[in-house]
Amino acid sequence: MQVSKHSVLPILLTLTAAALTTGCDDGYDAVRASTPEIKSDLALGDPAFYVNLGNELQQSRKYDEATAVYRKAIVLDLENSDAYTGLGDVLAAQRRTEEAIASYRRSIEINPQNAKAYTGLGNALADRRRLEEAIAAYRRSIRLNPQQMNAYAGLGNVLAQQKKTPEAIASFQKALNASEQTETAQAIAFVGLGRALQTQGRDDEALQLFRKATEVAPDNTWAQIFLGHALANQNQLEEAIAAYQQVLSQPIERKTNLGNSHAIALNGLGSVLQRQGKVKEAIAQFEKAVDTDLNYEAAQRNLERAKQLAQKSAQRIALR
Repeated sequence: MQVSKHSVLPILLTLTAAALTTGCDDGYDAVRASTPEIKSDLALGDPAFYVNLGNELQQSRKYDEATAVYRKAIVLDLENSDAYTGLGDVLAAQRRTEEAIASYRRSIEINPQNAKAYTGLGNALADRRRLEEAIAAYRRSIRLNPQQMNAYAGLGNVLAQQKKTPEAIASFQKALNASEQTETAQAIAFVGLGRALQTQGRDDEALQLFRKATEVAPDNTWAQIFLGHALANQNQLEEAIAAYQQVLSQPIERKTNLGNSHAIALNGLGSVLQRQGKVKEAIAQFEKAVDTDLNYEAAQRNLERAKQLAQKSAQRIALR
């Protein structure tokens, strides 16, 4: 599909742009797809404007609009590495991982020194469980910019998946000591380090790290989930319930290696309620978890056990 380069460009900071669909299978054609014409009284021809606006929209989770804006930057400058990186980030957030990988690779092709694009590529490859490729991308990013924490945090997660716990811990610690930090990356590093320490039986330290993660990024879904699990394991049940409810107040997130955030939180909530003797309420939460993710086997098992427990309790009452 041929892209029109004659669209009039907006000066407004708020855009309403439809998400684009193409007939392309994947690769560069998909990320260079045509953009809807956006009209304004004043034309701006600076692609950096659109990259910055796309970044703002992405931070506000306005992914469809961000996609259109990044693509407008690409229309203006087909060699804009930052626009392809931003587009890759948005596509990854929308679970369009293969398209994200293509966008990151195009960014790197344009600018082989773009450390952020290598980090994004590593994240996308890790999501596809292409772990060795992800490690190579993270290490390349770190060589280009040793001061950014995102690549160290991503590398730590992949190493943890490979059961290389000491190496993972070292990577998370480097992330937390890096000079270029973001709240999101801090939360990822705190959670990753906490999970790694749990495998070594260092539960108290892990709990404190999960707390730190939720302090720096209260809306981080996965930080709240692992905080809830850690609190439940230490019988701090009311706090655990609050953490799971915080997850349920956020939009659903899905990760290949973790699952559906709402289903996990509902299952955790059900487990806590059952431990409090509230079996009927627990069953309701397990049923919601199964409805949310039909493939969630842990919730299915918990639901079956809770129903059996409720049945036995009813039988005992009937015999009195």
